[in-house]
Amino acid sequence: MEDLLGRTTPPARLSRCTLLEIYRRTRNQQAALDNPHEFANVAVQLIKQELAKQLLDGIQYERIGECYEMTQFELEVPSWQEYLVPAGHCLYDPVIVESDIERDFVEALEKKGQVLLYVKLPGWFKVPTPIGDYTPDWAIVIEPRDAHGQPTGEQRLYLVRETKDTTDLGRLRPEEAGKIHCGERHFRELGVDYRVVRSADDLM
Repeated sequence: MEDLLGRTTPPARLSRCTLLEIYRRTRNQQAALDNPHEFANVAVQLIKQELAKQLLDGIQYERIGECYEMTQFELEVPSWQEYLVPAGHCLYDPVIVESDIERDFVEALEKKGQVLLYVKLPGWFKVPTPIGDYTPDWAIVIEPRDAHGQPTGEQRLYLVRETKDTTDLGRLRPEEAGKIHCGERHFRELGVDYRVVRSADDLM
């Protein structure tokens, strides 16, 4: 168990006394004797999950004054034709999508007059988390409109949205849900509206 914990990413270190105590509290100690390797694999997986939960529950982000430069955005991003969607309001035209949900999202954004600009965030845009870096899907600039579709003159809204086929984080993989939880904390500290959405109708 000690060796397996040290070879995970990021590595975790528990004392042998702690590992022995975990074994002592295990209901099925015989499993460790019957198949030590499988027992260690399962135990380490559960230990990592619990450690991650504790880290995620207490995570906090602070502003440090750094920013990304526009020059970091590539002029062109190569991709296969079937993953490209024509886009008039995106930083890139066409925009690369990775799923049907993203394709529908982009096509709907293009029809919304209040959307001034959006971009699929590139892989180098990372939010550090205890369980690995997280790159959210979209950054969007919105111009508030009234009931008649006219600009209200209010300050533009800057949104970050993650597109999923569900907004119930309990239905996502634990690692995926954990990174979204960290993204929420991160953007809250920046004063940026962040949300998981299923479609562009859930934008606001």
